[in-house]
Amino acid sequence: MSVNINEEIGRVSAEEFFVSVGNIVRGSFRAAENGLLTIGSVLSNGFLSLNGEDGSITGRKFLLRQALLRMGANGDDGDILLYRGSNTSIEEPSEDPTVHIDSNRANISVGGQGADGEIVLRDGSRRNRVFLDADSQRLEIRDNSGDIISMIGGDANVRVGTNGRSGNAYFYPANATDIFDNGQATIRLDGNGGNIWVGGNGMDGDIVLFASNGDNSTLDQATIHMNGDSGDIVLQNADCAEDFEVEILEAAEPGTVMIIGDGSRLKPSNQAYDRRVAGIVAGAGQYRPGIILGRNSRNKNALPIALMGRVSCKVDASNSAIQVGDLLTTSSTPGYAMKVTDRDQAFGTVIGKALGELNSGTGMIPVLVALQ
Repeated sequence: MSVNINEEIGRVSAEEFFVSVGNIVRGSFRAAENGLLTIGSVLSNGFLSLNGEDGSITGRKFLLRQALLRMGANGDDGDILLYRGSNTSIEEPSEDPTVHIDSNRANISVGGQGADGEIVLRDGSRRNRVFLDADSQRLEIRDNSGDIISMIGGDANVRVGTNGRSGNAYFYPANATDIFDNGQATIRLDGNGGNIWVGGNGMDGDIVLFASNGDNSTLDQATIHMNGDSGDIVLQNADCAEDFEVEILEAAEPGTVMIIGDGSRLKPSNQAYDRRVAGIVAGAGQYRPGIILGRNSRNKNALPIALMGRVSCKVDASNSAIQVGDLLTTSSTPGYAMKVTDRDQAFGTVIGKALGELNSGTGMIPVLVALQ
């Protein structure tokens, strides 16, 4: 091996050298007057260059300059792999890395091999403020004291507010200009006051509810629609009912005419022109209650009784055919209504008006409930 020293330009060079750091590397090196040290093939600009002029370290697959590390190019993926101390080899690892920065897939993988992957963000005072914990599957945001004030994850929940902080959520329209201006929000969830604010700032605030089998992209299928623009509450179902305790549940199917019995409990009607008439059991046919008053889940012997609105009712036309608009009252057929033929006797016993027809026999027709 020959070594050349050029005092004029301040260069030291050698055609061949050996470096032993675990493995033997054969090549050449060149030191130039501008503080450039090149190791490797001189003709190919070297495998590794140390440049004292700009403070850079350059390899064929990476560049370190001005506190920047650049890796990957010319068909090679630039990755950073970090291993635990139990790993036995860098070149032939005995286990997967616990931290992997993958530039080809734009992924950062943290954790594994028995290690819980966590990402912690600190403020300028080195206080831990944001935690991303793979083991508990949640994102935590903490205040200056280290107490959790917001949490996402952990059983698929979002928890916001506590430890002196009100949990609020703000939603803005596309034309909002300042995300910190709460007044531009069209939906606001107020954890401190327990309020939901919907609409305003040029937007009509609606609340729309659908049944489990409804199409929630079609407003017409909404079972309840609260319209902030018109101030209307639109209910798809038809009548207003109230829960009443009944004597025998099995005897009071939907559509049955009910009267007040002993102890104010209801039972099916069983005589004509009965002043004790209370209403019709709701839920028969195509009609369902839009509003149910007085519901108590602990009362197992209660049924919704239609007090006004449209409801399907069992009727008996054996004595007189029923036409649309006829007044209806109780009949001697248990649980059935009939057409009023004696107006004097009907006072105080009218259930409502017929919205359908039945020429003879018994059946079910729609009725407009209006107790008189």
